[in-house]
Amino acid sequence: MASGVYGKADLTASTWTTLVAAPTSGTKVCTVNLSNRTGSNITVRIALASTTTVTDADYIEYEVTLPANGVLERTGIVLDTSNGIQVYAGGTGISAVSYGIDGN
Repeated sequence: MASGVYGKADLTASTWTTLVAAPTSGTKVCTVNLSNRTGSNITVRIALASTTTVTDADYIEYEVTLPANGVLERTGIVLDTSNGIQVYAGGTGISAVSYGIDGN
């Protein structure tokens, strides 16, 4: 089984970013960390979708206020061939990292 970092990004404000692509086969079990590097609150979103075209049904976090210098962590996110991880920030200064392990 492979493991390690699946993706990392310095998020652009008001733009969806693919943090982890959907696996081509099998599954991935992931953790996502969003870190606010600024002195201001910033809202963030996380969605499970295969592309940056996110629908209402895709959200696992929506407009969550990430406090100044704060961290949001989601663990145990299981991806299959139909879903990757998409992330969004309402402002600049958010680091996004995903790591985990491949399933079967």
